[in-house]
Amino acid sequence: MNIGVLLSGCGVGDGSQIEEVILTYLALDKYGVDYICFAQDKSQYHTFNHLNEKVEESENRNILKESARIGRGRIKTLDDISIDELDGLVLPGGVGVFKNLSNYILEKENFVVDKDVDKLIKDMYLSKKPIAAMCGATVLIAKSLGNETKQLELCTSNNAHRKILEMNNVIVKEVNSREAYVDIQNRIVTTPAFLGTQNLYEIKIGIDRMVREFIELIG
Repeated sequence: MNIGVLLSGCGVGDGSQIEEVILTYLALDKYGVDYICFAQDKSQYHTFNHLNEKVEESENRNILKESARIGRGRIKTLDDISIDELDGLVLPGGVGVFKNLSNYILEKENFVVDKDVDKLIKDMYLSKKPIAAMCGATVLIAKSLGNETKQLELCTSNNAHRKILEMNNVIVKEVNSREAYVDIQNRIVTTPAFLGTQNLYEIKIGIDRMVREFIELIG
């Protein structure tokens, strides 16, 4: 079994949410599942200074190089990944999903998912390979698959992103961060993570449940 983990950089303000990524690795290791991380080899939307919470106008960073910081020495470019080598796909959250994997940060409800990321999500779905997503990454799933299937069910917490999910034909399930929701028909598992709480232990429980249910879908 080999799982793909799609990263969008490093750091909640302009890339992947680091804690969500590490807790995903932890759960995959716990259940004895191999995984490969990958990211796009292109410039990220902008560079966010996580110390002063301001944009660094003079810096231009690369999504792949930033993702490699948390890639554990086994990262590839998205272009080098074939879905034939993957049994499932996991999408951690972080603002990078809105800035680098889509243009949501600019267009809001009129956003589009990056074409290569959109193709990856659709190809995995059409190949009946399970997908897991957490936090804001559920919005990408909604946009890519909302018109591909009937009754797409994704979760949120505290009604976060509910409007945009429903605009993309999603049946929204309200759960807490200790829980994961399984859309059995569409083979998609989601958990709210930081949408529901800042308590890392609760998020750990939810991501662990998401990964466990995800693995069961693979069989």
